[in-house]
Amino acid sequence: MRVETLNRIQVRIHGDSMWPTLKDGDCVEAIKGPIPVVGDIVIAHHPMKKMTVIKRVKRIQSDGLFLEGDNPDPIGSEDSHNFGLVPTSSIIAIIDD
Repeated sequence: MRVETLNRIQVRIHGDSMWPTLKDGDCVEAIKGPIPVVGDIVIAHHPMKKMTVIKRVKRIQSDGLFLEGDNPDPIGSEDSHNFGLVPTSSIIAIIDD
């Protein structure tokens, strides 16, 4: 039980890229360690900027993950459409649902 507690982090959502699933200001819990599967919402290091992103795993390919925001507005999310595949080593945690 203690190990599970140590692997949990609290995250505050900034922005609207995951709207309507997650809204700006929401506070969610994430778990470090599990391997993501298609459909998971993950926290990842942005591949080109010194920041983190929260996106949904849409596809898993041999050379990385295709991450996409839930916002239906085509300009509402900077995701793999803009920055390409993200290596699995860039995944920090998975949002606990």
